[in-house]
Amino acid sequence: MILCGGAGTRLWPVSRRQSPKQLLPLAGEQSLLQQTATRLSGEQFAPPLVVGGEEQRLSIQQQLEEAGAEAETILLEPVARNTSAAATLAAAWVQRGGTDELLLLMPSDHVIGDGQAFLEALEKGLPHAEAGAIVTFGAQPTGPNTQYGYIEAKANGSPGAAFPIARFHEKPSADKAARYIESGLFYWNSGIFLLKASTLLEEMRRFLPNSLDAILRSIDKAASDDPFVRPSVDAFAQAENISIDHAIMEKTSRGMVVPVQMQWSDVGSWDAVWELGAKDAANNATKGEVMAVGTRNSLLWGDGGVLVAALGLEKMAVIAVRDAVLVAPLDRLGELKELVERLREEKSDRT
Repeated sequence: MILCGGAGTRLWPVSRRQSPKQLLPLAGEQSLLQQTATRLSGEQFAPPLVVGGEEQRLSIQQQLEEAGAEAETILLEPVARNTSAAATLAAAWVQRGGTDELLLLMPSDHVIGDGQAFLEALEKGLPHAEAGAIVTFGAQPTGPNTQYGYIEAKANGSPGAAFPIARFHEKPSADKAARYIESGLFYWNSGIFLLKASTLLEEMRRFLPNSLDAILRSIDKAASDDPFVRPSVDAFAQAENISIDHAIMEKTSRGMVVPVQMQWSDVGSWDAVWELGAKDAANNATKGEVMAVGTRNSLLWGDGGVLVAALGLEKMAVIAVRDAVLVAPLDRLGELKELVERLREEKSDRT
């Protein structure tokens, strides 16, 4: 089950409401959505069930078809209500068919460099999920990253298997992240979950009963235009706007984490794109038509035939598209969301 919502504002000006980051080839020739779908195309996987937005429905359908991973159903959220509602929508739809399937909840906009390691981690998580646990996959940290949330495992977990979750932690300060890494009990929160549909619905009934009822009503009143399913907007809008982490994972006693070294990134900002990209001799990552002189350790991106000419830059990002140019130090890109929010107030047609 692929979560295909989100605006990807930290990757403006390339990622926009009409073409968010999951539909873009930011780390390879395929879009992030296509990479996600083809990663899960083995015999052990059913055709994907996708939750996305109305505006992107045709792009989602086309990209999946091009990748040879045609969706079984595309559930169209009438309004954005975060990952708890999106996941519950999928689980309720599956149970509506009279089965209690195992769901693998995958964000559509992440990169996994070692697909085999991820598949092996899934195998470790399967018996726990079958037994009613909510299994998540903790990416082994490669450093004290402050842009990711962390999962803390309980010390009595079995090495190489699944650990009970002690708690979830928000994005830490640099000092706190360093302490997390030193302890050996913390993993990056990948946002990937393996669980039975009934498990998710039971925990929603426990922690967000009104939201669950609203989502169930929205499915009862849904309109279908195969493969698209449109839940009732009036009912779905009554669900709480909250992530699955805050709604369930921080409260449940059924959480387990499987640590995995899978070269994971959520491609959450342009500095992550720079880290993932192939580098030239000056450690620059480039895309499109670029001319760089005396420029090092930078990201230079030209889209739509725009030429990017860089002279004497160090640790900078220059992202140029037809109607907008972003110039920023690589270490300031975490602040881009604030800039995009301001742009939406003043120049909404550019976002």
